[in-house]
Amino acid sequence: MERHCIISEITLLSEGLQHFLENQRGANVELITPEDLKSRGVFILTEAQFLWIDVIQEFKWLLKLTQKILRNQPKLKVFVFGEFKDSRSIKSIFKIGVSGYLLSNCCTHVLYQAINQVNMGRSFLDPQLTEIFMDTLLQSHCFPTTKSHLTKREKQILQLIVDEYTTHEIANKLFISFCTVETHRLHLIQKMGVRNTAGLVREAISANLVN
Repeated sequence: MERHCIISEITLLSEGLQHFLENQRGANVELITPEDLKSRGVFILTEAQFLWIDVIQEFKWLLKLTQKILRNQPKLKVFVFGEFKDSRSIKSIFKIGVSGYLLSNCCTHVLYQAINQVNMGRSFLDPQLTEIFMDTLLQSHCFPTTKSHLTKREKQILQLIVDEYTTHEIANKLFISFCTVETHRLHLIQKMGVRNTAGLVREAISANLVN
């Protein structure tokens, strides 16, 4: 059974997340307030596999707390909920070892995707943030993508994007969720070393990746 800890005040977000993890994933979940953490210390997280932190205090508090936790438990998978949309803050969060960053209004499909991707050893970024700061999160060394580097589903979605289908239209055509399409779009942008959908289309055509 998965064991999750949530560091947050008791809010709609924390209670909704706890309900999702317990009822949709059958997980063992403990909600820990910042006051509890201060009195009991980070060692109360020892048996956890996943940690969710709702940024309810200043940014420096988040960085300091996360660093301390990961020094004690380097294998712990940490997710952060926040409203930060500037590239500098997001880069700082990932730099200290956080596995995933999500906006507080994300849907349950995104939560599923976040857990699945992190379990595969990949970092996760909320798809809503793709267009905002993908340019700063791309790796500094990107290499041209060929068809062999794309999955079958990525090729399908890339073709539909080039054919000017909207995200909702792609989701309906392929019988997948809106969030899943956005996640695939994010992966395509990362693999092809571009900043946005326009760059994705341009690169796909110039590299003969589509019909």
